[in-house]
Amino acid sequence: MVSDELPELSADVLGELAVSGPRYTSYPTAPEWSDAFGEDDARAAYARAAATPDEPLSVYVHLPFCERLCLYCGCTTEINGRHDRADSYLDAVEREIALVSEALGDRRQVAQLHWGGGTPTFLTCDRLRRLHAMLVRSFELLPDAEVSIEVDPHVTSAEQVDTLADLGFNRVSMGLQDLDPVVQQAVRREQTLEETVALVQHCRARGVSGLNVDLMYGLPEQTAEGFGATLDLVADEVRPDRLAVFGYAHVPWLKPAQKVLEKYAMPTAPERAGLFGLALRRLGGAGYTVVGLDHFARDDDPMVAALHAGSLHRNFMGYATRPAPDMVGLGMSAIGDIAGSYIQNTRDTAAYEATLAQGHLPVVRGLDLSAEDLLRRQVILSLMCRMHIDWPELEAQTGHSDLARHFASQWAQLAPLAERGFCTLSDERLDVTPLGRLFLRHLAMVFDEHLAKRRAAGEGPRFSKTI
Repeated sequence: MVSDELPELSADVLGELAVSGPRYTSYPTAPEWSDAFGEDDARAAYARAAATPDEPLSVYVHLPFCERLCLYCGCTTEINGRHDRADSYLDAVEREIALVSEALGDRRQVAQLHWGGGTPTFLTCDRLRRLHAMLVRSFELLPDAEVSIEVDPHVTSAEQVDTLADLGFNRVSMGLQDLDPVVQQAVRREQTLEETVALVQHCRARGVSGLNVDLMYGLPEQTAEGFGATLDLVADEVRPDRLAVFGYAHVPWLKPAQKVLEKYAMPTAPERAGLFGLALRRLGGAGYTVVGLDHFARDDDPMVAALHAGSLHRNFMGYATRPAPDMVGLGMSAIGDIAGSYIQNTRDTAAYEATLAQGHLPVVRGLDLSAEDLLRRQVILSLMCRMHIDWPELEAQTGHSDLARHFASQWAQLAPLAERGFCTLSDERLDVTPLGRLFLRHLAMVFDEHLAKRRAAGEGPRFSKTI
């Protein structure tokens, strides 16, 4: 559902709404996790998950290496021009796979496998095959599993695509961000339309059934005219099955390289909102349905079917059509969501390799979720994945009763957002409006108990701007 004409909001209102806030790839969010959570806690979580051996897993593998630094990037990366650097890292990943698979029960089934980074195609063909072999020795990929990887078209070869296709990868996600040369030069991400189209065509020729493209709005020197041209070219020439249109997160306190971008003209909050509104209109007109916070998919894509069926899921890998109760994170900085616990590995590559060489899991922090955390997570997931909250529906899913009473104070806090046209409210249901999709994070923040407590105490973690 995409509105052709979104209501106009004044610059003052948009400026007021451009606050710091989470993206809710998890709840509770990462600042609430504790470094007191360690290897023993992780092993306890794996033991709980091992008690349900017939449940499929999602598995994420983090490959941090890149040959170059893109200045907008917020990922955990290691910039390195030596491809043999990956060998000792893969040795460590192999050790981690062995430890985790043993803790979970050997040869657990996997419904979703994703390699992210970094640039996973930093790995040569032989190394891609080695990593895949390591995984399938310890995990069983279901016949209809989604097997996906992130690639940079500027550095990914046809031979690597051939290797990935031979290994059974059926979805490829390509970073693009913006085709405007001025923007590309500012963020140090030069990439032509032609090389992107060529890689897409080769993927399709090799039978890769799913193609995703990532775009970004709010980048330095970005304009409505330039971004509109990018949207049109991507829809007409690249024609991906899905798009992710992310808002650029300017967090120089976490990513110091982003400080360089402050010498350029940065879109204001009203301009950022206008850029995403432009994406809603242009992509909607090109046959894409908006899905969740920032994804778009063709009307016949499984993601749209999952949206309508109420089975869409959101995790650390983004939106997923094949939800699994537990998600395993492998590699430095990787995050797992296991049996009611979040588990994060060290973000230091050397420490990651050294810890595994000693036979230990490289866990540095995590969280055991409380019953209230789990309930609020379900509410926020319903907002993010279904664009509504329905108390009878959630009561049936969670086993809780009288949720309207439990969340009465939050319902009252939503009234001003409803008055602004972001949602419609009744006694038992909230529905996000087309305008409200721009402010989904604001709606979710109302249910964030930890954030509310921090703000009441005059403290709080720093997040990217919500607009």
